[in-house]
Amino acid sequence: MPSNIDPRAAIEEGAILGNDVTIGPFAVIGRNVKIGDGCVIGPHVVLSGNTTIGKGTRIHCGANLGDEPQDVHFHGQESFTDIGENCIIREYVTIHRGVEEGSHTVVGNNVMLMAFVHLGHNCQIADDVIIANASLLAGRVEVGRHAFISGQTLVHQFCRIGELAMVGGGSRLRQDVVPYGIVQEDAIQGINAVGLHRAGWRLEVVNAIKEAVKIACQDGFSRPNAIAKIRAELPDFPEIRTFVEFLEGTKRGLTTGGKAAVASAD
Repeated sequence: MPSNIDPRAAIEEGAILGNDVTIGPFAVIGRNVKIGDGCVIGPHVVLSGNTTIGKGTRIHCGANLGDEPQDVHFHGQESFTDIGENCIIREYVTIHRGVEEGSHTVVGNNVMLMAFVHLGHNCQIADDVIIANASLLAGRVEVGRHAFISGQTLVHQFCRIGELAMVGGGSRLRQDVVPYGIVQEDAIQGINAVGLHRAGWRLEVVNAIKEAVKIACQDGFSRPNAIAKIRAELPDFPEIRTFVEFLEGTKRGLTTGGKAAVASAD
């Protein structure tokens, strides 16, 4: 099918456009950009660097994807930005490419980034993630599948947010957020019960995860002791194994909550 490209768009020679692509006025498409079938690129969008856009993705007005990273160690290395399929990238989102030679900033499939979201260099965003307006993720942040980050959240570099976690608006994350947890006022408040139920999880699995989050983040155990207790006392569900693997992989420590958070979660 033919593409619909506004004559006022600037497309450098070498850019690769799929079928049925729409490009709005004053968009700028760099020579190393690849745009998949059925994408819609809004007005004033800038796509630069080695950037690949998966099919069916819609990018709204003023977004800037694939620009140089904001890192003093970047000196023109060849790095990449990979955007998945069927994503929605709203107004004035910024996504920077990797720092090191050959490195990638990655956004998975079916991701929604609302207006003014920023993804720093080398971020890794898994499938089906939603990040709400004006949230800012520093470099090398990792976000797991189906996580939800509410508006105006700030995430420190190297932090990880586990799958199906939910982060409340205005949070300031300096440490990892465990899978399936819910954060509000910079502390774990329990599990993302609504998200788990919507995902169709069995009650016994939800209850086990609730206990795992309590042990790891709210009862005051050291991380090795929390891991040992979870392994000894909770069922060997795949979701529990995923949770323990996340604990074992943390380098920045975990976002925790006190006894007051335990009471509010019950």
